[in-house]
Amino acid sequence: MDNATFFTLISTFLIYLAFRCHADKSKAKASFTDVIEPVHTDLKWIGLFLAAHKYFEVDRRRGNSLSWKYDPRVFAKHFPMPRLRKLHPRVSEACHQGLTECIREIASTAQESPSISDTDPELTKAAKALPENIPDYYPLTSDLELFQYRTTASYFMCWYTMQREELLMNYMNTRPCLENLDKVKEKEWADMIVMDFRKGSLDSPWLCSEIHFCPDPCYGRRTEGNVPSGKEMHEDRGNPCRHLKDRTCKWVPNENTDLESLQRNKFNITCECHKEKPGFRWSSRFKLCVDIDECAESRVNCKENRICQNAVGSFECVCRMGNKFDAEKKLCVEHVPLPAHSFHRSSRVRASKQKTAFRRFLDYIFGLRESPKP
Repeated sequence: MDNATFFTLISTFLIYLAFRCHADKSKAKASFTDVIEPVHTDLKWIGLFLAAHKYFEVDRRRGNSLSWKYDPRVFAKHFPMPRLRKLHPRVSEACHQGLTECIREIASTAQESPSISDTDPELTKAAKALPENIPDYYPLTSDLELFQYRTTASYFMCWYTMQREELLMNYMNTRPCLENLDKVKEKEWADMIVMDFRKGSLDSPWLCSEIHFCPDPCYGRRTEGNVPSGKEMHEDRGNPCRHLKDRTCKWVPNENTDLESLQRNKFNITCECHKEKPGFRWSSRFKLCVDIDECAESRVNCKENRICQNAVGSFECVCRMGNKFDAEKKLCVEHVPLPAHSFHRSSRVRASKQKTAFRRFLDYIFGLRESPKP
């Protein structure tokens, strides 16, 4: 075989490998798209279904249809209080099996609900097939069950969001997170406008999940979730970071993965304390910047027989008890100071002497002694 034939075979083989690799990538990409696009469509439905609950719903466990219209809308800043005594069984069973089963269960109910039937009929054909004059809680049995169902769904979807599940990333693409929220049926009950200037794909890949499924402990306390601009968001009186130089409030996802704590509204958020107070960290428990104890967290490795001693905003490596730092040797050396001596009588000795003289005087008065002198 001559050189020309050999190089021809090698070139043909390399072209074949490149073609196969491109074909495999295209097939894998098509397979991924076929899987992820239906999930993202379901998540858009779930997002509207649960956002309608978050911004416009009231606690159906108390009151009646007359009072519900005038009840305050508070679920933008916290989950219902007290928490549900019993989770909805269908949602709980599906969501404990995994995120995929959880999405499938909630999406099937959301698509049949009249709550979002008029928002975007092109997303699904189920909205067009809904009968007329159906109750608002359809396909569930009552308003109370609808409240239980959506609250339970919000618990689990927020929990999965805090675990940073990849399926919940950027499912709105570049569209506003609260798109079509003004078209949900619950909007008829609540006389309020909800806006959010933040774009999920630009600010955070999980931002739309947080907005749809979780209450907002940072900016939802006074604005009720209505954040039309960054200035109004940071100046919200409910923003715990508003007194700091950097007023940005953030979630701590890895510290919000306990489902029961989320149900009890025990959220861990953070403010940028170190920019204003070096050595300090935000405490969600006390809602202020607290000193970091570097010694307790084992961040410091003191050498030469020294131990760590915490200080305000910092720490020190000091000698152990019974040792003193020698500046010449630059070491901690044993140091046993002599006790301090005094040749003056202590106050206890003087008091004892005065007490004895008083007793002698009493004995003299009662005739027990001939003289008060010793």
